[in-house]
Amino acid sequence: MKIWNGYGSEHSMDLVLIGRFQTVTGAQAAAEGMEALRALAEAAWSDDDWRSHDERMPLELVDELVKLKLYDLGRPDVDIYALDHSITREAETVRVWTEESDVQGFLKVLLHYGAKVEVFSRHAWNEDGSERSDARSGSDSGSD
Repeated sequence: MKIWNGYGSEHSMDLVLIGRFQTVTGAQAAAEGMEALRALAEAAWSDDDWRSHDERMPLELVDELVKLKLYDLGRPDVDIYALDHSITREAETVRVWTEESDVQGFLKVLLHYGAKVEVFSRHAWNEDGSERSDARSGSDSGSD
């Protein structure tokens, strides 16, 4: 009998990352880079990779990252692109929505292309930056 020892979550972070760029070209490059990473990650993962995932970086993946000039990404940074997320671009702004708490791979790409990045949980904040009226408070006291 095999007993599973581990820790997990329901992946319910509901995070939004907003990258604001100085130019449309920077935003386009970031969005295109993220889509290329999604394709790489999906090609590298199989349905049973969660059981025996190898942390080593395959040479094919290294070659593709070099082509994209994304030298500071590691295997876990690329792997996050295989999980459920969405990316949109509007003019100089790129938005990423994800349920994952590990967002380093997204941050690295946004920062690589020169974005000013905002990260927030939609559990507590609206897209316009206002606090959600139905948000759960992180503290019971109203003052410090």
